Amino acid sequence: MHSPQMLRDLFTVMLQVCASSNPNQLWINHQESLSEDAVYQVRIQQRNMDLEFNIEIFNEALIIIEDKFRSLEGSDLKSIGLPRLNRDSNTIDDVLKERTYNVSEFRKFLEKNKDKCFQIKEKYFRR
Repeated sequence: MHSPQMLRDLFTVMLQVCASSNPNQLWINHQESLSEDAVYQVRIQQRNMDLEFNIEIFNEALIIIEDKFRSLEGSDLKSIGLPRLNRDSNTIDDVLKERTYNVSEFRKFLEKNKDKCFQIKEKYFRR
C-alpha cells in the first residue's frame, strides 16, 4: 500500500517517461486510488463518512497531478489525452456543500422567512 500522494507522483512520472498508449484508461482504472486522500478529507470536513467518489474529487486529484506534470514537463494533461480540468473559482468544498445541504431544513428556513423575502422584494425591486 502506498499513499495517494506517492501514487500520484508515480502516475505523473509514468505519464512523462513511459509514453503510455492510453493515459486516460490508466487514469480511469486507478482514479479512486489516486484520489483516496481527497475523498477522505472531504468526508471529514463534511462530517459525512458515506460520501462517495465524484467528479469534483477526481478533478481535485487531477489538478494536483497536472500541477506536478506542468512543473516537470511544461504542458497540461489535456495534451496527453487526460480529461479537461475544471479550475474555476469554486472549491470542492463549495460544490459539495451545495450538493449536500439538508432539504427539509432549507424548506423550514424558507417557510419561516418567506415574509421577509417578500418585504425585501417589495422594498428593493418595485417596478
